[in-house]
Amino acid sequence: MAKISTYALDTDVRGTDKVIGTDGGAANATKNFTIDKVADFLNTSRIESTSIRYRYQDVGIHDQRASGTISFPSSLGNSVPFNSFNSMILSGNTQQNQGVSSYYTAPLIGSLILLSNAQNPTNWGIYKWLNAVENPEAGDDFYTISLEFVNGVGSLIKDKDYFITMIFYDYEEYGDKNYLYQQDVPSAEWVVMHNLNKFPSVSIVDSANREVVGQVTYDTLNQATITFSAPFSGKAFFN
Repeated sequence: MAKISTYALDTDVRGTDKVIGTDGGAANATKNFTIDKVADFLNTSRIESTSIRYRYQDVGIHDQRASGTISFPSSLGNSVPFNSFNSMILSGNTQQNQGVSSYYTAPLIGSLILLSNAQNPTNWGIYKWLNAVENPEAGDDFYTISLEFVNGVGSLIKDKDYFITMIFYDYEEYGDKNYLYQQDVPSAEWVVMHNLNKFPSVSIVDSANREVVGQVTYDTLNQATITFSAPFSGKAFFN
């Protein structure tokens, strides 16, 4: 066997590439390790982060929920849009096997959180964290988390990892006043009583979360009328 130093350097590193090493759990046997597996081990077990990390598990009828996962009471498929759910079942442990369930009540209740894809931060959802209740029917150390969707792009993807990060503590008390208006019936005129006691900025999206432009008239400090060229349903964010 030639000396390792004589082998060519590979500048095109891929996840399926292998490195050679010693298996500390198999009597120090010499084995190959893929770059993907080494990276996965470091991400879930060794790299410190202020975010907590979970894996989305699509739980079927006969499946058992795994530690360190996000799931739902029943199967919702391989891709779950961020704007399609207002609760989830969360393990009391992270992918790093850290017990963090006490964090679910204080300081998260009342705070804004960011749920983001660990590999693709452009895939994200923002929620207000409303409540956390232990759910023994889901398994040992699992919790039902009640949420209020605020905004987001993309979906939870099966077997992908996600960070949960608190982005604003005790949002109602300390955050800038805001209001989310839901228009369920298509209309070309939305009259919104937001009660913010100011002239807020307004962002509008349709039912598919596509941005829409409307004419905003501030009737009073607490009410606005938004008019459009055609009727549709969606949301208006007042900030």
